[in-house]
Amino acid sequence: MQCALYDAGRCRSCQWITQPIPEQLSAKTADLKNLLADFPVEEWCAPVSGPEQGFRNKAKMVVSGSVEKPLLGMLHRDGTPEDLCDCPLYPASFAPVFAALKPFIARAGLTPYNVARKRGELKYI
Repeated sequence: MQCALYDAGRCRSCQWITQPIPEQLSAKTADLKNLLADFPVEEWCAPVSGPEQGFRNKAKMVVSGSVEKPLLGMLHRDGTPEDLCDCPLYPASFAPVFAALKPFIARAGLTPYNVARKRGELKYI
């Protein structure tokens, strides 16, 4: 999967992104077999793989930025925000929802929560 945020070093949420899907499935199957080594398994079914992107059916986005210009995404360890509205894990049907939420937050005057100041009204959407 190609991800501009990952390629730019701005997101590291997808720990397996650089590994091809067949290798991921092999590694995960080996881990599962290792975890269940004490239990007799008569037959292991082949792993099933879904789509490489656009498969998430929900999003929990940190709301940051300002009332006038909210960001939806995550916070880095140092507290800097990263907008994830263009994350390829989300289906295309999420884009208009994200696009509608940002101006709604501004119109409603909802202050994004600021972790450092421990102030604000809206932490997550």
